[in-house]
Amino acid sequence: MPLGAAMITAEDAKLIEAYRNEALFPAGHAVPATSEVAVLRRRQPAGTGDVAWMPDANTYCLVSIRERGSDRTCFGLAAKRKPQGYVHVGRLTPHGLSGAADRHQLWLNVTVVENTSGPFTYTGGTPKHATPIQESTVRFPSGRTMIFLTYEFPEATHIPRDAEICSNSRTVCFKAFQPNAVGQ
Repeated sequence: MPLGAAMITAEDAKLIEAYRNEALFPAGHAVPATSEVAVLRRRQPAGTGDVAWMPDANTYCLVSIRERGSDRTCFGLAAKRKPQGYVHVGRLTPHGLSGAADRHQLWLNVTVVENTSGPFTYTGGTPKHATPIQESTVRFPSGRTMIFLTYEFPEATHIPRDAEICSNSRTVCFKAFQPNAVGQ
């Protein structure tokens, strides 16, 4: 989804407003401008979901906003990256953020792919209960273009070890649920 005010839907506006109003930024840290934020996933009710931005060329941040809580996490990308098809598989994070009472919590995975094109699909041992891959291509004001892939699976579900995600041309493939170390 390209950034820009013309592309923001009414639901996105509610989500970005919620993101801007949350106390997720330490004192003295500026909240990124709306033009720098990409909506990755929309949730119900309106105003909940996941947004991302890049505070610098080697970091992306994810804010997950839910009815009962919000979470902000930033991830380091390798300073030197492959010129074609760099992949950073983020760590899994609980999707519900709703406390221990929610026994059927989903786990969200956000993967960043740079310098290649999609679409991307599961290959190998496709997880039976995983959600389809949602793909957001984002061009940030810095000029950097990234593809954010988001996918979820229920807690306590077996994940096949050979579960991979590949581009249609299979030039870029990676283990769907094996996170990179920070900065790798």
